Amino acid sequence: MKIILILFVLLTIFSLNTFAEDWSYITLEGHEGDIGTIAYRPDGATLASGGSDATVRLWDGTTGEHKATLMGHTGPIMKVVFSPDGLILASGSWDGTIRLWDAMTGEHRVTLTGHTDAILRIVFSPDGTILASAGSRDQTIHLWDVETGENKHTLTEHKDRIRDIVFSPDGLKLATGSGAGIIHLWDPITGTLQKTIIEDVRSFMSINDVEFSSDGQTLASGAGGLGPSDVHLWDVGTGNLKKRLTGHSWFIASLAFSPDGRTLVSGSGDSTIRFWDAKTGTHKRTIIAHREKDGSDTSISHLAFSPNGRALVSETFLDMRLWDTVTGEHQKTFRGYGDAIFSPDGRTLASVGDSWTKDDRFIKLWQLPSALRTTSIRMTSSTDSALSIGEQFIININIADRRDTQNYQLAVEYDNETFHYVSHSPGDDLSDDAFISPKVSPSGLLSFDITSPAEIGTGKDTVVEITFQVIARSPSIFTLSATLSDANGQPLSTAMKSGRVVEPLLDVNGDGSVNILDLSFVASHFGETGHTDADINKDGVIDIRDLVLVAGGLDVETAAPSKWYRDLAVGPTKTDVEQWITEAQQLKLTDPTSQRGILFLEYLLASLTPKETALLPNYPNPFNPETWIPYQLARSADVTISIYTIDGTVIRTLNLGHKPSGVYQDKTVAAYWNGRNEVGEFVASGVYFYTLTAGKFKSTRKMLILK
Repeated sequence: MKIILILFVLLTIFSLNTFAEDWSYITLEGHEGDIGTIAYRPDGATLASGGSDATVRLWDGTTGEHKATLMGHTGPIMKVVFSPDGLILASGSWDGTIRLWDAMTGEHRVTLTGHTDAILRIVFSPDGTILASAGSRDQTIHLWDVETGENKHTLTEHKDRIRDIVFSPDGLKLATGSGAGIIHLWDPITGTLQKTIIEDVRSFMSINDVEFSSDGQTLASGAGGLGPSDVHLWDVGTGNLKKRLTGHSWFIASLAFSPDGRTLVSGSGDSTIRFWDAKTGTHKRTIIAHREKDGSDTSISHLAFSPNGRALVSETFLDMRLWDTVTGEHQKTFRGYGDAIFSPDGRTLASVGDSWTKDDRFIKLWQLPSALRTTSIRMTSSTDSALSIGEQFIININIADRRDTQNYQLAVEYDNETFHYVSHSPGDDLSDDAFISPKVSPSGLLSFDITSPAEIGTGKDTVVEITFQVIARSPSIFTLSATLSDANGQPLSTAMKSGRVVEPLLDVNGDGSVNILDLSFVASHFGETGHTDADINKDGVIDIRDLVLVAGGLDVETAAPSKWYRDLAVGPTKTDVEQWITEAQQLKLTDPTSQRGILFLEYLLASLTPKETALLPNYPNPFNPETWIPYQLARSADVTISIYTIDGTVIRTLNLGHKPSGVYQDKTVAAYWNGRNEVGEFVASGVYFYTLTAGKFKSTRKMLILK
């Protein structure tokens, strides 16, 4: 009996280890409420999540490490989505507002207000210039200018709850479906209604999902009601019905086109998934996906393909299941997990759980087995820090799971006025002769043709390392386009793009670092003309626009006076910063760098507006013969500083006059004592005391003169 028990334990351990190897996962914890939405940044480097705790959290998309918590909403987060270039994160909340964040820094850019109810759906246009949003019950769609935050159009034709909104691939159409069974096609640029499609004449029909085909010519719709429903394919140009796909015995709950555009899948309340030829509408396969053991049906509420189309995830309110789309075989059931999305590289399935146990406060990143992974492309930089002019850095192009890949066509687009291409080197397992000499375009396009034996693809992921040098001060996006094929020239993936931002440091005064001094340097040259180091935007005049661009390159921690006042000879005053913010706001600067700069100035102003009055330590201390005495005022007051000996004899009184609230720390505004008494004589070495009197406030500190 003992031997049997030992064998059972060993078999159990082996089974668990095998499961862990095939389906290993990382758990992300931190939200204090249920998580309702997750989204990957297009390059896969960041995963965003929104919870009922009214916070948005950013995680490392690979390691799961927590990166930032974004606060500001006053209600649960209902939806998070990244812009196509990955630079902006939008979050929609139950509080009826949408917030736009800098996806790289987590800084708040703008709050969009106008809806009168909870935000359930938000989606960016393919070019990232328009954000469309729909409220829970206000029956309106708002179209926002992403750059300015302006509400461009409010679409009010629907007379029922908006169930879905989607842009066409070219961004020239917006389709919206409502609970009344009506689909509207809009011009998102002008906000005009172009076509109205009535899904079905039967009552109680509701549009559950609408999806554009990859060429944008066909719109697929699925509806729900009191009986069976069909999938409808509509001609986008005319609004006419092209195909009616029949076979489901209950309502249509979800739709998805495969990445190559050839297959449409539909999920129904009858527990089945049906595969259709997207062009002809021919039925290809049916999977009985989620029928329970007692024979009861569950509605398939969500379907999503992996980036290479090899895997399909389906969800109900009970679980999610993974399928091999080639064989149709069931791969795994994730009991109690949902809201699933694939990482852009196709190696990970992210999901929220565990709704089965009523605890949705964590995320799991499931590693897909190698058979289902995609040949994935990713661009990374050797640094996430801002760079000085003249500094070099490396852009890595990584292609994972490339066993069958033999031919690569890669193109990196960059700003050649900001960066200079220096050199390149092949990846870890490729030889120099694998490269055809790269073509360098004067407009800033670097292209490679690479051929390598397919079996080499079992090595490391890096295909090429490209070295660039910073030659100007301007944030820039690197964009990667890639097409892969096997030894027979058959494509392994469609052309794809990913972007990455590299931000040069704005070291204006050339002292080797970027700090408050650079702001003061630009401010001291206001009004001057000509292209100088202080003319950041190169418009020929130095003004507030240049200062805001410098501020946009500073870290928020730099705004704390304790970080800089001892080391800098000159620093801005509260009055200076207030004036800068006022001038910047009057210009209505909307580009991301200027928005970050204004936000930095607001942090700086807050740090220069103390919550309490205080006397700070003098510096240097000990000293001979001079020292500076810093202080801060929570409110304006008449200020004096008295200096006296250890026996209480006053030897000098510094009458500083009436001072407004603020921080008086750097050498231009702090109290100054030259080590002399009231008659101008140097005092002797020893311990002295100094007392700050500001209104009713008094405080005393000690200092030491050493000669």
